Amino acid sequence: MFIVGITVFIIAFGDHTNRTNFKIYSANKQQCVTIITQGKMRYFINGEYNSVPKTEYVKIDKSGIPLIGDEIGICWKNENYEWEIVNHQGEIIENKLDTLKYKFYTSWEKDKYGIPNTKKYIKPNCGTIGLLNMKTYGETIILEN
Repeated sequence: MFIVGITVFIIAFGDHTNRTNFKIYSANKQQCVTIITQGKMRYFINGEYNSVPKTEYVKIDKSGIPLIGDEIGICWKNENYEWEIVNHQGEIIENKLDTLKYKFYTSWEKDKYGIPNTKKYIKPNCGTIGLLNMKTYGETIILEN
């Protein structure tokens, strides 16, 4: 009975959020980035995918990213790129994107005191996602998993 009770509790109150395979869309759903995490590797894939393709992705090592600080910032269709993404403290292992169209960063921009901040991603066509709670910050991105 004890094991059944614990199982029911975990099912009822556990965190069922999918942090390993989800999609980020622009507000008009014209653009999509799929994020797939496999162990310590995370793939940012241009477009809608259920598995990692042979091209159109950035592969990062996420082992240096603390869970509490795991956040993604994205801006859609700015003056230079189709999208720009940051995942602070990741390490790029492989980039198979068209770097003239898509930009990936491993550090937030820093203020005049050298402190990283999300200011760039708090403007129109931009937003951030906290992966600890899978919550979006900004009205211009849609999260689906």
